[in-house]
Amino acid sequence: MWWLVALGALTAAGIWGNFRFNKRLKIWEKTLESCGFEVEWRSSLQGIREACGVRAGAVAIRIVDSSGGAVVVVPAPQGLSDVVSMRYGVYRPPELREFQTGDELFDSQIWVSGPVLLNGLLDAETRRLLLGLNVGDCLEIIRGEIQVQTSDENLQSVLPLTLALGRRLNRSANVARLLSENARKDPEAGVRLQNLLLLIRERPGEPPTLVALRKACSDPAPEVRLQAAMALGGGHSDVLVELAENLADDKVSAEALSALDHALPFERTRAILDRALDRSLAKTACACLEALGKSGDPAAVDLLAEAMARAGGKTAAAAAMALGATGSPAAEPPLLLALRREDTQVAAVDALARTGTAAAVPLLEEAAESSPDDQDLRRAIRQAIAEIQSRLQGASPGQLSLAGTEAGQLSLAQAEAGQLSLAQSRAGQLSLPPEEPEQPSPRAHKEPAVRPV
Repeated sequence: MWWLVALGALTAAGIWGNFRFNKRLKIWEKTLESCGFEVEWRSSLQGIREACGVRAGAVAIRIVDSSGGAVVVVPAPQGLSDVVSMRYGVYRPPELREFQTGDELFDSQIWVSGPVLLNGLLDAETRRLLLGLNVGDCLEIIRGEIQVQTSDENLQSVLPLTLALGRRLNRSANVARLLSENARKDPEAGVRLQNLLLLIRERPGEPPTLVALRKACSDPAPEVRLQAAMALGGGHSDVLVELAENLADDKVSAEALSALDHALPFERTRAILDRALDRSLAKTACACLEALGKSGDPAAVDLLAEAMARAGGKTAAAAAMALGATGSPAAEPPLLLALRREDTQVAAVDALARTGTAAAVPLLEEAAESSPDDQDLRRAIRQAIAEIQSRLQGASPGQLSLAGTEAGQLSLAQAEAGQLSLAQSRAGQLSLPPEEPEQPSPRAHKEPAVRPV
């Protein structure tokens, strides 16, 4: 008799399952009718029934049964062959996001995977609709369809939003024009910037790109103006000058200075540097220092030395490097002082490699001896000394060596003109060969006065 009980239970379960499914179909039908559709029922190959919303003789939307709910399906944009997935409530840090619209709220709440040119379709209204869906699982664009999974309870609100979203995504327009519109009109500065960068990279020189770039030169956001002016070239240097002098954004001002390629007059660069140091704008200050170091103006050395003494950290190190870039002999004294500072020591060594003279060698050796465990510094000092040697008139590789006894001993050897070696007498002794040196004895030829490196 147990099998009769089991059969009865199965029959009851089947009847109850059919009742529940028919109830769901009624919900789908009412939802479609409330949106102005005629309802047409169809069966898929798997035998699962679908509710189709028909308008003007064509199917505009479908509701498909799915485990755990229903899937609302509308046609996808033509030509979007890549698979697009949008998952809700999945936060990812900006550096881990494969796709970004530039709208921080949208990007933080919806994880998008798909082609970057999809940005052209994600204007402000489309992003609003997508945020309004708030579905529990995901939205996908696949096989020519937009599919939104939801529950029967949320179907009433999801269905009209999905319809509106389908219309937005199916707007007939080329990608470049959509990107251009977003770059010019979107309320979010980050979105305008992202679309502008995509135009510059993907559609350079096209009319929609040029229209967006010209408009962006007067954009309220400094970063947008910067990218537009750099992309347009020399005819918009006035925008770059304004950004460099504005100092509203440290990064933007620094990039504008670099983009000007040191074309800003010396005095204007000096004024920007002074303000940047006062306001601790390190990026802008470093860009100014680099420009001044390459300016060729004789007044640059004193200005850079003053900035190095006034600043600290990376800014002071940048000033030391800029002193080396001047190529001026007057840069050596402040660079020798910079050897004694921890934050400028490495930069000073590199700069002295470019501008230092023989007088810098004892202090370089002293710096190496005071840092026996810093192999990187000692290696840089050896390289700097080698480069100083290579600039000495008549010198050849191996002729410059450092004292093995007292630091600072330095002499010019008499064996061959131009040879540099360390004196064997008092520390710091510097001896020059007489104008007419005596002829060396045969013994002297056998015992050279210079120890090669």
